Amino acid sequence: MSPLGIECLSTFGLHPVELIRLTGELGCSHVTLNLGRPANRLSIYPDLSFRDDPALQREMKAALADSGVTLGLVEGFAILPDTSVEDFERDLDTVARLGARAICTVSMDRDVARTHAEFARLTELAAECGLVTTTELGAGGLRRLDKALPALAAVAHPSFKLLIDTMHFFRFGGTVADFAALDPAVIGHIQLNDVPMPAIIDDYMQEALYERRAPGDGDLPLADFLRHVPLGVVVGLEVPIRSEADAGIGPKERLSRCVAQAQALMQGE
Repeated sequence: MSPLGIECLSTFGLHPVELIRLTGELGCSHVTLNLGRPANRLSIYPDLSFRDDPALQREMKAALADSGVTLGLVEGFAILPDTSVEDFERDLDTVARLGARAICTVSMDRDVARTHAEFARLTELAAECGLVTTTELGAGGLRRLDKALPALAAVAHPSFKLLIDTMHFFRFGGTVADFAALDPAVIGHIQLNDVPMPAIIDDYMQEALYERRAPGDGDLPLADFLRHVPLGVVVGLEVPIRSEADAGIGPKERLSRCVAQAQALMQGE
């Protein structure tokens, strides 16, 4: 069975040290954190970022060691039209010192050639720090698989891989057959969640940030999909459910159910 992790979007801005400890308590081996501030933070949680906070970084490193949890992925390496990936050099050193396995980059630049060039340069810089670089389907310019495959070809680096979020992948037209046809070597990380098909929430980003479903509670063909996840690729639960949080259901209770249902699907039950 693939390693199971918890994605930071699932906990609406929970303090990163608490998120690391919670991940261990849930029996999961990997955690995803964001370099910047959470995109979906609820007001009950602190507005903070570990990016420029050495004291918090030390706390996080200690929590990772104490809990036996691995920092599987760090998000927040966005490529913008007016920035350069060289600006991330210090950040790459920081996340490498924390023991991160991989980073995720997305591009908000409509210049496809520049996006590919920046992906390539960031991948080189990250590889020098021992980090895998992933890019997420469904985010920025790579909405669909047919946009992501040319990026893989253009970068042509073994450390540049795809992050597949099941909501985005299937909502933008991907199929299990499409996923199964990919070279296993290009799959770097999975973000697992479920959603209804078709959507019943009109605002796509509101749904993505605040109201997804636990694996098995929606309409996605997750059991078939999970059979094709390459061995060793981290499957992170990205399941923000604000309706449950608003009802007073805490993150451990919310995510315990998600973990149990994900494990059942991964085991073919």
